[in-house]
Amino acid sequence: MNGHRIPAHRSGNQSSLIGLDNVVQIPCGSRDGALSQIETLLESIVDAIIHDDELVIPYQSARSLQTGPGQVSARRDGRQLDVLRFPGRTIQEAKKFEGLFRILELSHEALLSGNLITKRNIYYQNPELFRSQSVVDDMVDNLARTLGVGREDLNIVAAAKGLIAGPIDLILHDGSVHSCDTQSDTGVLLPSITSMSEINFRSTRWLLVIEKEATFRTLAAAQYPRESGSGHGILLTAKGFPDLATRRFLCVLHRIRPDIPQFALVDFDPHGVAIMRTYKYGSQRLDHEEGVTAPALRWLGIRSDDILGGNAPGHNGGCNDTGGHNPSSQESVVDGLEERRAKRARISKANAPSESVLPLTQRDRKKAIEIMREISAADSIDADGQEQMRELQRMLVLNIKAEIQAVDNYGDIASWLDSKLGM
Repeated sequence: MNGHRIPAHRSGNQSSLIGLDNVVQIPCGSRDGALSQIETLLESIVDAIIHDDELVIPYQSARSLQTGPGQVSARRDGRQLDVLRFPGRTIQEAKKFEGLFRILELSHEALLSGNLITKRNIYYQNPELFRSQSVVDDMVDNLARTLGVGREDLNIVAAAKGLIAGPIDLILHDGSVHSCDTQSDTGVLLPSITSMSEINFRSTRWLLVIEKEATFRTLAAAQYPRESGSGHGILLTAKGFPDLATRRFLCVLHRIRPDIPQFALVDFDPHGVAIMRTYKYGSQRLDHEEGVTAPALRWLGIRSDDILGGNAPGHNGGCNDTGGHNPSSQESVVDGLEERRAKRARISKANAPSESVLPLTQRDRKKAIEIMREISAADSIDADGQEQMRELQRMLVLNIKAEIQAVDNYGDIASWLDSKLGM
């Protein structure tokens, strides 16, 4: 692939949402559905207390494979549906019921007041009850799954994690303006999309999602969003695996400004591919969440060509190209990779600096095969899926992986980005 051309900016309205000076209003989602369901649940609990009945809360978990003591299992939409009872048959179930009830209370208060509450605040208000932050995280996500809503529909959000930099302004409902056009290398902490009323895109022409915070800081310090040869742009990072807030922000940006292309820059390893795929397609654990995918996201790099040039298998017929890939042949491909591993893991120092290219670990190889099987399980494999399959095969055959910094070891990452963006 010879780069991705950034479209020339077109003046005038891009949609009915876009006003003067590229200020775009953020569509507001209704929280009435979640509020109504929570109030119905709370009312049923009050009625049970009045009539001296057993207290019951439905609880659907993505991780539940079997029911525990005192829980009744049912099926809904192919997922496990548990019913938590109080007092229940065990102390653990009673505590779980109490924790879920507390989250329902806090969500109800937040929805009525219009305020957001973080999962971290929920934990620190009741550390003895929840025992750990991960317990709160799971309960909140499972409550949202049970009610058939998104986490933010409960007015519960994660602590801010994402960073953003570039000539763009985030205008919040309280009237405050977060300018992301900073001289610092740290960027600006990304607020929840639900707290934003408008975004001033100014002259933004592209958006780059970066896996590594270190690379984000390097480009932000160099003022790449302003100095890029491809025009002004936005840098965004979730500092590793994408959190829900960053994914939702990316999705909303594409919805309100589909003319701004979105690119992903990740490590050349199976986990980098997994991160890019989570942004693009979503995750199984949070598959009940809506509006958190970026199907138009393009994989900018890094890929095998970026570290091996024309010596990558496929250019010389050394690796099976997946252009005509048949999912039924996946097992034989995977089996053959292990046998060829030792013979085809020789990468000369002339092609790649030793500190940039490393051998795959067993965990890497397991992850690569897992993703390849996931791709093959799809009803059909599009061009993006074929490209991902091809790159994963090259990693396995050559037994290599490389970090984003590998590109910088050849020269200037800013120049490399300019050439990739195609301007």
